[in-house]
Amino acid sequence: MSRSQALISWLEDTSDWLSPLVVKEVRQVVRGREFNYSFGGALAAGLAVAFFGAADALTGSGTSGRWTFYALMGCMAFLGLGVVPLGAFSALRNERMEQTLELITLTALSPRRVVIGKLLAQGVKIATLFAAMAPFLAMSFLLGGIDFVTILLSLAVVFMWSLWSCAVCLFASTLLKSRAMSGVVFGAVAVVLFVLFSLSRAMFFMFPRGGPVVGFGVSGGGGTTADMWWTLAIATTFCLATMVNLVLLAENRLSLPTENRVTPLRVGFLVQFLLIVGWTLTFIKEPPRVQDNALNLLGVAGGIHLAIVAMFTLTEDLVVPRRVLRRMKSPRGLAWLMSMFWPGGGRGAGYVLRQMAVLLAIAWLFHPAPTTLRWFWAMCGYICFFTGIPTLALRMAKPAAEASLKLRVIILLLVPISMLLPDVIHYVVWRPEILDLSYSARHLINPLRTLANWSLVEMRQWTLVPFVLGMTGVVSYGALIVMGANVEAGAADRQRSAAAAGEPGSADATY
Repeated sequence: MSRSQALISWLEDTSDWLSPLVVKEVRQVVRGREFNYSFGGALAAGLAVAFFGAADALTGSGTSGRWTFYALMGCMAFLGLGVVPLGAFSALRNERMEQTLELITLTALSPRRVVIGKLLAQGVKIATLFAAMAPFLAMSFLLGGIDFVTILLSLAVVFMWSLWSCAVCLFASTLLKSRAMSGVVFGAVAVVLFVLFSLSRAMFFMFPRGGPVVGFGVSGGGGTTADMWWTLAIATTFCLATMVNLVLLAENRLSLPTENRVTPLRVGFLVQFLLIVGWTLTFIKEPPRVQDNALNLLGVAGGIHLAIVAMFTLTEDLVVPRRVLRRMKSPRGLAWLMSMFWPGGGRGAGYVLRQMAVLLAIAWLFHPAPTTLRWFWAMCGYICFFTGIPTLALRMAKPAAEASLKLRVIILLLVPISMLLPDVIHYVVWRPEILDLSYSARHLINPLRTLANWSLVEMRQWTLVPFVLGMTGVVSYGALIVMGANVEAGAADRQRSAAAAGEPGSADATY
C-alpha cells in the first residue's frame, strides 16, 4: 500500500471514529446547489480580483499584492462567516423539518457525535472553498506587498472563526423545533453573522497595524510583534474553548431528558472560566497600568461568564432523573470529586460559588485598591441576588416542579425591570419638574449602572445597599444547596422503598 493510500485510509478511519456522518454530509454538500453556487462565486471573485491586481501591477507600484490580498480575504471571510454558517444552520434545521433527526438519534450515534459530524462536514466545505481561492492568494504574494507568514496566519484565523460561526449556527438550529420560530431564529442568526462579518473586516484590517492588541485593553504600549502574538494566542484559546462549549450545548439540546446532559457542560464552562483567569494571571508581573487593564478585563469577561452560567445552572430542576441519580450514588473511584458537576440546581449553586471564590482570589493576588476589590465583591453579589432570590422563591413554592424555562425568563426580565422601575416610581410618586436621569441612590438596585458608577457609590458611601443585596443572594444560594440535597435524598428514599416493596420493574428503572 502506498503512502497516499495509507493516508486516505487513515483519514477515513479517523472520520468514522469521530462520526460516520462526515462522509454522508460531505456527499450531500457537494451535490447541493448552495455549494455549487458558492464554489462558482468564489472562483469568479478570485478571477476578478486577480485580474485587476495583475492590471494594477503593470504600473510598477510593487504593492498590488496587498490590496489584492485584502480583497481576497474579504471574499473568504464572507464565505466562511456568512454563507457556510447559514448552510450549517439549515443542515440541522432541515433534519428537524424532514423528521429525519429522530432516525439518526435512534442509531448507535450519540448526540455529540452527530453534532461533531455536522460541524466537521462544514469544516470540509470551508476548506474546499478556501482551496479554490488559494491560487489567487499565492498570486497576491507574487505581486508583492504582503509576506507569506501573514497569508498563512490570516488563512488559519479566518478558517478558525468560520468554524466557530458554524458551531454557533448549529447550536442556534437546536433551540426551537417549530418551523415558524426556527425561521425567526434563522433571520436573527443572519443579522448577527452580518454584524460579525463587518466587525471581523475591521479587526482584520487593523491587525497588521497592531490594532487588536490595543483593542484588548491589556497592553500598555503600541502593537509590537510580541503583543500581536500574545493577542493571537488569547483569541485562539477563546475561540477553541467556546467552540467546544457550543458543541456541548448543541448536544445538550439533542439529548434525552433522562440522560446526564449537564456534566460535560459544567466541565467545559469551568475550563473556559479557568482560561480567562489563567490569561489574566500572565499579566501579574506587568507594570501597574497593565495590571489595572487586566483586572478590568477580568471583571468584565468573568462577570459576564458567571452571570450566564449562574442563570442557566442555578435554574436547573432540583429533581434529578432516576438513571442519573443511580450513577451518582454508585461509588466509583474518585467520583466524589465530580460532585459539583452532577445535575441539580443545588449542586449548580455550589458550582457557581466556587468559581466566584476563584475570581475574588485572583483579583486579590493583584493587590488592587480596596475600591476595586469591593467592586468585584459587588459584582458577585448582584449575580447571586438576581439569580438566587427568584430561583429560591419559586423552588420553595414548588420544589419538584419543572420550571427551568420560566425561571430563566424571569431572570432575564429582572435586569431591564431594575433599570426602568426606579425612574418610573420616582417620577410617578414624586413628580419632579425636571427630567433627571443621572445616577442617584434610587439606582442602587440596578446592577449595570451601579457597577459602572462604582466610584460615585464609594464617594457617597452607598456601599451598604450592594453589600446587603449580595449577602441576601449568597444566603439564597446556600438555601438552594440545602434544598437540593433534601430533594435528592427524598427521591433516593422513595426509590429504595419502591424496590424493597417489590414493585414490578421498579428496581430496574434506575439503571
